[in-house]
Amino acid sequence: MKETRLETFLYCNDCKQEQDHVISYLNKRISEIECQVCQRRLSMQIDLSHELYDELFTRIRTKPARMTEEYRRHVSQFLLTLPARVASKPYRVYREWKEIRGFFHKYRARKG
Repeated sequence: MKETRLETFLYCNDCKQEQDHVISYLNKRISEIECQVCQRRLSMQIDLSHELYDELFTRIRTKPARMTEEYRRHVSQFLLTLPARVASKPYRVYREWKEIRGFFHKYRARKG
């Protein structure tokens, strides 16, 4: 999952004028909009399980095509880096799992 923040200029209902706002995205969905002047927040309900499922399904579905493309572009580099990538995969999965767990804690805390 990817969390992105975008600064923009929007009309604030509390300030009654245009102010700087920060829009937070989780993957491609807006998760929160916050006024930088009055700190008013508008949080959107996001189904994290659905987001995670969609992301994993897409990654699994496209993996063969991505590996084939990488193999075709640079055969020697692909073959040289493959053992290190396979060996480091458990650590990368663990690091991603910790990141996802953090998102679940953060977004569940917003609910309640």
